[in-house]
Amino acid sequence: MTKLKHLILLICMALILSACGPKATTSPTTTIEEEEQLATSVIEDTEEPQITPDADSTPEAAKKEFDVFDPSEALSEEEIIQLGADGFSGSDKEIAQAILDWQGQYMQLNTEADQQFDISHPMRWNYFLPGIFPVKEMVQERVLENGKIYGICYDYAAIFSAIANYYGLETRITAHKVYVRESGNIPWPNELEAGTGLPPDEYEALKPKLEKNNLSLSYAQVNRAAKETFGHYRAEVNIDGEWMAFDGAPLRSNAGIVFQVMDWDEGYDADLLYAEVPFSDVDIPALAELLASAPQPGYEGITDDAGNEHRAANLEDLRAGKGLVPYFQDLEDMAAFLQIQEDDENGLMNLSELFEIKGEYEAGTGNLFYVIADMLVYTYDMLDPADYVYLYISFTGAEMTEAGFLEYIQ
Repeated sequence: MTKLKHLILLICMALILSACGPKATTSPTTTIEEEEQLATSVIEDTEEPQITPDADSTPEAAKKEFDVFDPSEALSEEEIIQLGADGFSGSDKEIAQAILDWQGQYMQLNTEADQQFDISHPMRWNYFLPGIFPVKEMVQERVLENGKIYGICYDYAAIFSAIANYYGLETRITAHKVYVRESGNIPWPNELEAGTGLPPDEYEALKPKLEKNNLSLSYAQVNRAAKETFGHYRAEVNIDGEWMAFDGAPLRSNAGIVFQVMDWDEGYDADLLYAEVPFSDVDIPALAELLASAPQPGYEGITDDAGNEHRAANLEDLRAGKGLVPYFQDLEDMAAFLQIQEDDENGLMNLSELFEIKGEYEAGTGNLFYVIADMLVYTYDMLDPADYVYLYISFTGAEMTEAGFLEYIQ
């Protein structure tokens, strides 16, 4: 049965692409002369080069790639004045020291996640998607009640560089390239493996940034591209041919610590971020946790055959955690959701076998059986009954018992 489900999984990811073209019509009263003129105009129109609409005005705008950039690009004069960082003068070293002094006055170091839940967001997000949280937004959005800008070492390094770039200093950011988990400086979520991923609640925090930039990236895509960041960052300025550190959030001891140049785009991998995520690559436990808050606010989705409202309307919405798995009574509706084409006899035959299980389960238990949820669970692993039931309920919100699993599904 597992092989059949894996086969169905592969089949369901095939995309159906369709295209339609413009149609020309004439009224019943059109004269022969008018028809000839219309035919000529249609021919001429087809020979004209097609004007591509502005990307931001089309539905495809939400699928474009983000134009990555250095988050520490120079602030504008207006932004510098608003920050109270204007009027610095003197040698490059004196200006750099003035910026460091400004940070001591206007910034506050917070190193614990319980102080600010979003403490590491700019550092982490800018690593795999550079520019998604630029300094110009950091200094506006990360402000405490006392008026100070909060942050960790990355914030200090990035903000220092953005101000220094305004003054024309030659700057760079360097990092102690030991990963956060290994350094112990910032807590790393226990549910994540070292080196990859981000928690579902952090994806929810990131979504406004994605939407602001017309990015349609699912949790699975972002989770796949997100990487663990380094243990410490600092800004450096080229003073008379030598790089001098200006670290507003220094470690207790830099003894024996090696700093290396941190290229602003070194954590960016477009292939990982934008490629479609195969269903089999979805992090099933993370999706189960994400669906705990489904439906997402404002998501309409569909009303399924069981009368459940705001269910996922398609596979992509399901992967993004927008709505729970829908229930379908008919084979045709299930095939459409899974994008199995009408001429795919193999796919439809295998789906029919799952519907036989569905019929047996519903007749024997009196409960509905969500075939898509069953498929999701089996893309994860061969599970014991308790784990299967937990995931199934997480995806559907429906009832299931271990006895029902053992008798009708396993």
